[in-house]
Amino acid sequence: MTLASPCTGICRLDPVTSWCQGCGRGGDEIVDWGTQPAAWRARVWDEIPARLQQMGVACRRLPWTSDETRDFVRSALKQGSGTWVMGVVGAVAEFTAAPGESVNMWETGDTLRATTKNGAVAMTLDDGVRALTFDPPDGDTPPRIVLAVKRERGRLPVAKTLADLGPDTDALLSDGDGQLFDLGLGRREARFCVRAARGNAGAALRSAVGMPFAAALAKIGGPLLRDSPPRVVETALGRMEVTGAIPPPGGQSPAGPHTHLLPDHLATGRAMPPGMDLPRSYLPGAIYYPPS
Repeated sequence: MTLASPCTGICRLDPVTSWCQGCGRGGDEIVDWGTQPAAWRARVWDEIPARLQQMGVACRRLPWTSDETRDFVRSALKQGSGTWVMGVVGAVAEFTAAPGESVNMWETGDTLRATTKNGAVAMTLDDGVRALTFDPPDGDTPPRIVLAVKRERGRLPVAKTLADLGPDTDALLSDGDGQLFDLGLGRREARFCVRAARGNAGAALRSAVGMPFAAALAKIGGPLLRDSPPRVVETALGRMEVTGAIPPPGGQSPAGPHTHLLPDHLATGRAMPPGMDLPRSYLPGAIYYPPS
């Protein structure tokens, strides 16, 4: 089996241990990585978690090739296990199968797509995607998996005001001829959109085009709550779509796919949850939370 390089894009040697603070390898191991046999690389991989823990480094790359990453995602989606999350702190979509619901999946090239009741997800898993974790390898608890995207693969357009993006030609779910509206969060890591056509929500969104998010929310919040149009969250990895009802403030999120749009949490400016900050060479794609 060919093991991936442990490099995370942080290439800085620890002054005490002389290990790289990004990948946990020594200088000679980095130089020799491409020429040493598989057994040697596997031994180094086995030692990396303890080295990173000794240096106080939380983020570590998993020893998965692109094919193995795709196999993991495919298996998790087919089984309907765990929860996939896309977005930034305060503006996320979650894809998970509700109890008793199945997941349908298909593939086109490097892109995996899946649907379940009230939701869909698409992820492009090419060589620009890395599987990372922040959890210690204790062997008992399945780790959270972060699918991070190398920055050079491309970034999303950033809208700083509510914008009409036109017909949603990439829609995963069929819900009519809706227009896609970017709510204008101004974040480079993800964008939160709404797909709407007729009705109060569509009219409110069209009337708020050009307004900053905070001002637009006062105008569109009520109609969105009443109509619950499809929400679309996009990252550099792909997109999630949610069609289920939006719960009222303080209400319970429905089982299965749902979204959260929380201005107070958005104000933190965080892309990832506390304790899960990515190296600067990556953009967040999706987080997988194993079943509890």
